[in-house]
Amino acid sequence: MTPTETWDDLRALEGTTFTGEWFTVDADRLEQFDHATYTDENPDLPGGTDYPDGLVEGFHLLALLDHLVTKALVATGRTVYGWNYGFDKVRFTSPVLAGQPIRVQGRISEVAPRADGCLALLDVQIEVEGREKPACIAAWRILWMRGEEA
Repeated sequence: MTPTETWDDLRALEGTTFTGEWFTVDADRLEQFDHATYTDENPDLPGGTDYPDGLVEGFHLLALLDHLVTKALVATGRTVYGWNYGFDKVRFTSPVLAGQPIRVQGRISEVAPRADGCLALLDVQIEVEGREKPACIAAWRILWMRGEEA
């Protein structure tokens, strides 16, 4: 997808598809996420679980969406800012382990003008390299607001 040059380009993006670059979560990042979200301090987690070692949990994948989509949808000239507005639907459909390459694919399904900006609906999925079934599918709403010209 080509970068968005101006505010007026946003409405024309409806129906556009995009694919991000491959990205890998390593074991160090897993530990950092567990520490940042206090998962490593949960006393109720049993010592032996059925979870595989190196599992990238669902909330970690969800947190990565911002990074993955930002790399795929680029606004030049600092004219557009995106704010997380929430999710209509999120499903975690297959596991991801540390070291497995993932990337985002999506479609801008809707761009609705509002007084404070444009509310966009992105239908996204996180795919795992070499696998047909995605790791996550989501309907994500982003409020695009006007920024300052560069």
